[in-house]
Amino acid sequence: MGKKYLFSPVGNTDPIKYCHDGSLMHICRHYKPDVVYLYLSREIAEIHRKDNRYVKSLELLGEFIHHKFDIRIVENNNMVDVQQYDVFYDEFRKIIREIEEEKDAEDQLLVNMASGTPAMKSALLVMATLAEYRFLPIQVSSPQKKSNLEYEERIEYSIIDNFDVNFDNESDAENRCQEVKCMKLMMLLKKDIIKKHLRSYDYRAALAVGKDIRQDLTEKAYKWLEAADARSVLDWNRMNRFLPEANGVVTPVKTENRKRVLFEYALILDLKLKRGEFADFVRAITPLGVDLLELIIEQYCGIDIEQYYDKDRKWSRKKLYNTEILSIMKKTYGEFKYGPVYSSQLNLIIQEKCRDILIAQRIKELAEIENKVRNLAAHTIVAVTPEWIKERTGKNIDEIMWLLRYICEKYGQIGNLKKENWNSYDNMNSNIISELERT
Repeated sequence: MGKKYLFSPVGNTDPIKYCHDGSLMHICRHYKPDVVYLYLSREIAEIHRKDNRYVKSLELLGEFIHHKFDIRIVENNNMVDVQQYDVFYDEFRKIIREIEEEKDAEDQLLVNMASGTPAMKSALLVMATLAEYRFLPIQVSSPQKKSNLEYEERIEYSIIDNFDVNFDNESDAENRCQEVKCMKLMMLLKKDIIKKHLRSYDYRAALAVGKDIRQDLTEKAYKWLEAADARSVLDWNRMNRFLPEANGVVTPVKTENRKRVLFEYALILDLKLKRGEFADFVRAITPLGVDLLELIIEQYCGIDIEQYYDKDRKWSRKKLYNTEILSIMKKTYGEFKYGPVYSSQLNLIIQEKCRDILIAQRIKELAEIENKVRNLAAHTIVAVTPEWIKERTGKNIDEIMWLLRYICEKYGQIGNLKKENWNSYDNMNSNIISELERT
């Protein structure tokens, strides 16, 4: 179990007043922090130097409840105008950040919201509401259940006498501490930011914000963010590790399931269009096109085209020698140059051997599109826009994506694996957003 830290401004009712704990003493009595940071304005620091009443009173309390406090003094002798809220906000933010850097992840930070001036309390309330730093804000009600209006001599202060007559030392004394239930505005804002990133299909950004508020998310919500980010970059191992079980939207991906992997890759192309990443979309057509056409050749031409590849998945001169496949290539290329496999080459086989005239036509269209824009987008500094693509291919981006979907679905209904479909990322986003709203 971690340690407890307390940050507390010190006010005029501390350490003991009206025969009762001030807020500082009362929180220390009931929460028993291990480390206590006392923030002293110039006025309070002068009192502290006179009789050390705050430290000595806490030491007496520690002996009484059998708990040792590590007391640390933070003095600001320049703090004269104690009603300046904005000054305290910056000052407290700096101190709490330093405490955060000191404490370990399992440690807890408590903050006294009841001591000090109204400006100090307001600054801490804003910090608690924004939830930039994770702490437990604690309020302490007065013993009279109303404002402390009575006068009590505080200049000549007897530490021992005040402690001896303190009614809060009695065993049946009331615990007046209340944990403040602040609206965590920053957490809510960050959740909204996550939702906006999800709707923009920016999963890396959504995960980065999710990490900032991980402790405010359900375990399932955080797992979804990790899984979605991994899915969007085709990192199947990480996706499978974080993917919530039986979620009804996305199932684990096994690399040996080629149909599923290709479907996921096709969905990535759709994401690139939704994000406006048109150059990446054009470049990404090539690897998908090659894999899809290999499967189409197998299903519609009855040819295992991979038997003509070498171990590097390049054309094998030896395996192609004196084959019909090589003859088909030579009709177009003449002297065939061996090397990487291109979709334009596979298209020649499909046009010659495919039994489905319509799918052969669709594949020819896709191969022509790829041939017209791939090299320009990959090797030229150019702004790839929907207009640029339309001008060079004669088809708009939606028509190109439709072609890809059509070919995918023609291979063994690749687009309909279980509950997966072309709206899979939108369905996943809705699921994540619903889970975010549970917290």
